[in-house]
Amino acid sequence: MIVTTTLADLARLAGVSNATVSLALNNKPGVSEATRARIVRLAQESGYRPNRAGRALRQARTGAIGLYLPSSAINYGYYTEATLGVATALQDQDLSLLMLPSSHDSAQLGAFPPVDGFILIEPHSDDRGVTGILRQQLPVVCGDRPPPDTGQAWGIVESPNRESTRQVLDRFMARGAKRPGLVLLERVSSWARELEEAYLAWCAEQRLRARVALTSIHYSNEQTLAELRGWFHRRHGADAVLVGGDGIAVRIAGILRTLGHQVGESVLLVSGVDSPMMQFHTPPITAVDLQPRRFGAACAELLMELLDSPRPEQPARRVVEAPLVERESG
Repeated sequence: MIVTTTLADLARLAGVSNATVSLALNNKPGVSEATRARIVRLAQESGYRPNRAGRALRQARTGAIGLYLPSSAINYGYYTEATLGVATALQDQDLSLLMLPSSHDSAQLGAFPPVDGFILIEPHSDDRGVTGILRQQLPVVCGDRPPPDTGQAWGIVESPNRESTRQVLDRFMARGAKRPGLVLLERVSSWARELEEAYLAWCAEQRLRARVALTSIHYSNEQTLAELRGWFHRRHGADAVLVGGDGIAVRIAGILRTLGHQVGESVLLVSGVDSPMMQFHTPPITAVDLQPRRFGAACAELLMELLDSPRPEQPARRVVEAPLVERESG
């Protein structure tokens, strides 16, 4: 039989009242630091876990946080990693994670379960559910800036996308590239828009022709090859490419081989999103590590800070670094 330590049990162990235990464990004033430390130590040793339902009832909360992802999230491993980061951070604070249904075509949130706040990972400008979430009264943290005119988040967690894009492009130039290009899968996220804006600004500074291709994760290899064949022409096509999408760099590498290119030599290749797939490809693909698990955790941590605070006049901001992982492809 499993024996669960209750708050009353913990109070008896510590020789204090139930109220003192509650104050100590919730980091509230009215308890000396020595008593607080002793109660926390006893709680850890006895395996005490707070009653989530009771605590939520006393605080008029559900004890749950809603996570909203783009409708396309199923296609990309990045969102799985980010979700794991959110879930781990919330679990550490005894909060539940609820995956919310897509409301892409409607700003009505009636189908959503009750939650204490929302986390939006990479909100898209064509997703009406984003507007619905941002315009209600509960705390919202966005992983990446929300689209213009959709509403203001309480907090924003960002990656240094413009800086990492310029780092990739400077690397291309240092390795002798003359015609660097950018391949995107969408233009509805702040991440994709920032990559393109940084790329266009860099090309203008270097007085280079901008080369931007928009493709789709849903295209077959044959469709993608037909679309990009001319774009990678040996004489006047791109000789270096930053791929703004999760996992698509491997397909681009295959297309380059089909066209007779040698990845890392005749065409340099960098993925805007790192993953184990990039590491184990032949040749290994240079990639920007967006640290999705750390990114998701940062979103959860920021939201938990904001739950007990009034809505800030301007969004609270956090930045999660995105280092460039240098490999053989570019």
